[in-house]
Amino acid sequence: MTQPGYDAMADLYAETFPDPYEFPIEAHAAAAFAEAAAGRPGRTVDVGCGVGHVAADLTARGLDVIGVDPSPGMLAHARRLHPHVPFVDGDASLSALPAGPIAAILARFSLIHVEPSEVRRALGAWAALLSPGSPVLVAFQAADEPGPPIPFDHAVAPAWRWHPDGFGEVLAEAGFDEAWRIVYRDKGYRFPMAQLLAHRR
Repeated sequence: MTQPGYDAMADLYAETFPDPYEFPIEAHAAAAFAEAAAGRPGRTVDVGCGVGHVAADLTARGLDVIGVDPSPGMLAHARRLHPHVPFVDGDASLSALPAGPIAAILARFSLIHVEPSEVRRALGAWAALLSPGSPVLVAFQAADEPGPPIPFDHAVAPAWRWHPDGFGEVLAEAGFDEAWRIVYRDKGYRFPMAQLLAHRR
């Protein structure tokens, strides 16, 4: 369960991260995702939406977005900051979503907090909700060497780093075909980061 840590940090998080993206490459990835999702029927889901900045950005890009997060504290900020975007209390299984078609799914640095076996289960649930061709974009702290996911000491909650090849394999097993990936580094951060975009097969 990640919400106690994020509830405790919600005020500080909202103050520390006022912008939707920390690095320009992340904004480019989100723009490419929005282009892939544009025109598809249904809502775009921001999984682990936090304070809602990315959901609001995607809404401004023309998508019909709903944010999902298990932290009431983070959702309180999201609803205050972005009252025009709907947000629901829920987890990566998306079982709390209202009924209706799903056009695309985005998960930025949220699946890192889901145990690896449950990540597989969540991706399977996503595949069942999406129609062929629907895009998903997943961002995560990455491992340099291939192998199983690696636990790491995240400041807020338990977390795992994935090698991009390993995450690509899990996506493929769940019914997604990878379209592209970006792996990037910042000298001020200890791990590489990755963004993978895939389409429902």
